[in-house]
Amino acid sequence: MEKPKEARSKAEAIRSFLEHHQPKLPEARGFLQFLLAKEEILRCLELVPDISDCQHAILVSAKGSGAWPFFYRRGDRFFHKTSQAVVELMKHVPDKIYVCLSTTPPEWSAERQEFLDTLSQWHDDVFAEEVEKVSKRQELLDRIDKALADGDRGSFEQLTSELRLLR
Repeated sequence: MEKPKEARSKAEAIRSFLEHHQPKLPEARGFLQFLLAKEEILRCLELVPDISDCQHAILVSAKGSGAWPFFYRRGDRFFHKTSQAVVELMKHVPDKIYVCLSTTPPEWSAERQEFLDTLSQWHDDVFAEEVEKVSKRQELLDRIDKALADGDRGSFEQLTSELRLLR
Protein backbone atom coordinates (compact mmCIF):
# COMPACT_ATOMS: atom_id res chain seq x y z
CA MET A 1 0.00 0.00 0.00
CA GLU A 2 1.40 3.40 -0.97
CA LYS A 3 1.90 6.02 1.73
CA PRO A 4 0.06 9.32 1.37
CA LYS A 5 1.99 12.07 -0.40
CA GLU A 6 2.46 14.05 2.84
CA ALA A 7 3.93 11.08 4.70
CA ARG A 8 6.26 10.40 1.76
CA SER A 9 7.57 13.98 1.84
CA LYS A 10 8.25 13.71 5.59
CA ALA A 11 10.02 10.41 5.04
CA GLU A 12 12.11 11.95 2.24
CA ALA A 13 13.10 14.89 4.49
CA ILE A 14 14.23 12.47 7.22
CA ARG A 15 16.11 10.30 4.72
CA SER A 16 17.78 13.39 3.28
CA PHE A 17 18.85 14.45 6.78
CA LEU A 18 20.32 10.99 7.40
CA GLU A 19 22.03 10.98 4.02
CA HIS A 20 23.66 14.40 4.39
CA HIS A 21 24.29 14.65 8.14
CA GLN A 22 25.73 12.58 10.95
CA PRO A 23 23.56 12.85 14.09
CA LYS A 24 25.42 14.05 17.21
CA LEU A 25 24.00 11.10 19.11
CA PRO A 26 24.81 7.93 17.12
CA GLU A 27 21.64 6.17 18.38
CA ALA A 28 19.53 8.94 16.84
CA ARG A 29 20.15 7.45 13.39
CA GLY A 30 18.42 4.23 14.47
CA PHE A 31 15.64 6.24 16.11
CA LEU A 32 14.93 8.12 12.88
CA GLN A 33 14.93 4.83 11.00
CA PHE A 34 12.42 3.53 13.58
CA LEU A 35 10.19 6.54 12.81
CA LEU A 36 10.48 5.82 9.08
CA ALA A 37 9.36 2.23 9.64
CA LYS A 38 6.23 3.18 11.60
CA GLU A 39 3.64 4.64 9.23
CA GLU A 40 1.22 5.46 12.08
CA ILE A 41 3.95 7.61 13.68
CA LEU A 42 5.12 9.05 10.37
CA ARG A 43 1.60 10.33 9.64
CA CYS A 44 1.60 12.26 12.95
CA LEU A 45 4.95 13.97 12.37
CA GLU A 46 5.29 17.59 11.42
CA LEU A 47 8.73 18.88 10.53
CA VAL A 48 9.41 22.29 12.06
CA PRO A 49 12.48 24.54 12.48
CA ASP A 50 11.78 25.24 16.18
CA ILE A 51 10.05 23.16 18.87
CA SER A 52 10.10 25.69 21.71
CA ASP A 53 6.32 25.82 22.17
CA CYS A 54 5.51 22.24 21.15
CA GLN A 55 4.12 19.82 23.74
CA HIS A 56 5.07 16.67 21.84
CA ALA A 57 8.41 17.19 20.14
CA ILE A 58 11.52 15.42 18.95
CA LEU A 59 14.87 17.08 18.41
CA VAL A 60 17.66 15.37 16.49
CA SER A 61 20.81 17.41 15.89
CA ALA A 62 23.52 16.91 13.33
CA LYS A 63 27.18 17.08 14.26
CA GLY A 64 28.31 20.68 13.98
CA SER A 65 24.95 22.10 14.96
CA GLY A 66 24.46 24.22 18.04
CA ALA A 67 21.49 22.27 19.41
CA TRP A 68 21.17 19.57 22.05
CA PRO A 69 22.02 16.12 20.53
CA PHE A 70 18.60 14.46 21.06
CA PHE A 71 15.47 14.67 23.13
CA TYR A 72 11.84 13.68 23.06
CA ARG A 73 9.39 15.89 24.94
CA ARG A 74 6.03 14.51 25.90
CA GLY A 75 4.17 17.19 27.77
CA ASP A 76 6.25 18.01 30.84
CA ARG A 77 8.50 14.96 30.51
CA PHE A 78 11.80 14.94 28.67
CA PHE A 79 13.63 11.87 27.42
CA HIS A 80 17.26 12.13 26.38
CA LYS A 81 17.74 8.49 25.41
CA THR A 82 16.38 7.18 22.14
CA SER A 83 15.38 3.90 23.78
CA GLN A 84 13.12 5.76 26.23
CA ALA A 85 11.57 7.72 23.36
CA VAL A 86 10.85 4.49 21.45
CA VAL A 87 9.17 2.97 24.51
CA GLU A 88 7.05 6.10 25.00
CA LEU A 89 6.03 6.18 21.34
CA MET A 90 5.15 2.49 21.44
CA LYS A 91 2.85 3.16 24.44
CA HIS A 92 1.10 6.15 22.91
CA VAL A 93 1.35 8.08 19.65
CA PRO A 94 0.11 11.67 20.05
CA ASP A 95 -2.02 13.26 17.32
CA LYS A 96 0.84 15.62 16.40
CA ILE A 97 4.54 15.17 16.99
CA TYR A 98 6.74 18.08 16.00
CA VAL A 99 10.19 17.13 14.74
CA CYS A 100 13.18 19.42 14.42
CA LEU A 101 16.16 18.10 12.49
CA SER A 102 18.73 20.68 13.53
CA THR A 103 21.65 21.42 11.25
CA THR A 104 22.17 25.07 12.18
CA PRO A 105 25.71 25.77 13.40
CA PRO A 106 26.12 27.45 16.79
CA GLU A 107 26.17 31.24 16.96
CA TRP A 108 29.55 32.83 16.40
CA SER A 109 31.32 34.33 19.41
CA ALA A 110 34.67 35.85 20.33
CA GLU A 111 35.51 32.69 22.32
CA ARG A 112 34.85 30.47 19.28
CA GLN A 113 37.06 32.71 17.15
CA GLU A 114 39.82 32.58 19.77
CA PHE A 115 39.52 28.77 19.89
CA LEU A 116 39.77 28.53 16.10
CA ASP A 117 42.76 30.86 16.04
CA THR A 118 44.51 28.72 18.67
CA LEU A 119 43.69 25.55 16.74
CA SER A 120 45.02 27.12 13.55
CA GLN A 121 48.26 28.10 15.30
CA TRP A 122 48.66 24.58 16.68
CA HIS A 123 48.09 23.17 13.19
CA ASP A 124 50.73 25.50 11.76
CA ASP A 125 53.21 24.61 14.51
CA VAL A 126 52.69 20.85 14.15
CA PHE A 127 52.88 21.08 10.36
CA ALA A 128 56.13 23.08 10.55
CA GLU A 129 57.60 20.53 12.99
CA GLU A 130 56.65 17.64 10.69
CA VAL A 131 58.14 19.37 7.64
CA GLU A 132 61.34 19.99 9.62
CA LYS A 133 61.50 16.32 10.70
CA VAL A 134 60.96 15.08 7.14
CA SER A 135 63.64 17.45 5.83
CA LYS A 136 66.10 16.43 8.55
CA ARG A 137 65.39 12.73 7.90
CA GLN A 138 65.96 13.16 4.16
CA GLU A 139 69.20 15.05 4.80
CA LEU A 140 70.41 12.27 7.13
CA LEU A 141 69.49 9.59 4.58
CA ASP A 142 71.44 11.46 1.89
CA ARG A 143 74.47 11.80 4.19
CA ILE A 144 74.22 8.09 5.13
CA ASP A 145 74.22 7.17 1.43
CA LYS A 146 77.31 9.35 0.89
CA ALA A 147 79.08 7.80 3.91
CA LEU A 148 78.32 4.32 2.55
CA ALA A 149 79.57 5.29 -0.91
CA ASP A 150 82.77 6.71 0.61
CA GLY A 151 83.24 3.71 2.92
CA ASP A 152 83.25 6.01 5.99
CA ARG A 153 82.09 3.61 8.73
CA GLY A 154 82.40 6.18 11.57
CA SER A 155 80.19 8.74 9.83
CA PHE A 156 77.74 6.01 8.85
CA GLU A 157 77.35 4.83 12.47
CA GLN A 158 77.01 8.39 13.80
CA LEU A 159 74.41 9.36 11.15
CA THR A 160 72.34 6.18 11.63
CA SER A 161 72.35 6.87 15.37
CA GLU A 162 71.02 10.38 14.72
CA LEU A 163 68.39 8.93 12.41
CA ARG A 164 67.19 6.54 15.15
CA LEU A 165 66.95 9.45 17.62
CA LEU A 166 64.92 11.45 15.12
CA ARG A 167 62.14 8.86 15.11
